[in-house]
Amino acid sequence: MTFMAFDISELTQKLKEIETYAERVAETKKLADNLAENLAKMKIAINQTINDSFTEIASQIDTLRKNMTEMESVKASAPAPTPAPAPEATPEPAPEPTPDASPMPEPVAEPTPEPIPVAEPAVVAEGDDQLDFLLQQKDRLKASLTDLRFDYMRGYIPEDDYKTKEAELDSQLEDIDRQIAALK
Repeated sequence: MTFMAFDISELTQKLKEIETYAERVAETKKLADNLAENLAKMKIAINQTINDSFTEIASQIDTLRKNMTEMESVKASAPAPTPAPAPEATPEPAPEPTPDASPMPEPVAEPTPEPIPVAEPAVVAEGDDQLDFLLQQKDRLKASLTDLRFDYMRGYIPEDDYKTKEAELDSQLEDIDRQIAALK
């Protein structure tokens, strides 16, 4: 019978290397677990910050809308501007009679200039009111579009509904822009 010879010191050295490797694996796993935990915490913190920001923006938009509504109600309750009274026509002075001493040539009448049309203040104010109204509508549509985008980004609106509503609002904005351009 032959016996196999084992070198115990060599086996002990290999076991120590395996133990060191196992310790490094355990340390690496622990580091990876800590990293995953920190990433999860960061993700939660980022999402919370984003949600807080959206909430603050939504609050600011609501405050802005309330202020605009109050300003519109103040403007609506203000008395309408009264048109300035038309200037009274001053009668032309009658020509003084001249003695007929010698026949004078008949004076040639100078052409009277055409009066320059003066826009009535009421008409101008009406056009301005129309323009103001259209600009306010445009602002409201832009705010609605912004709200829609925030709601979509937060997941409150499905993509199909979002695209449909966005197209409607964009179309309305284009119509308002055309009307504003026609008034200017």
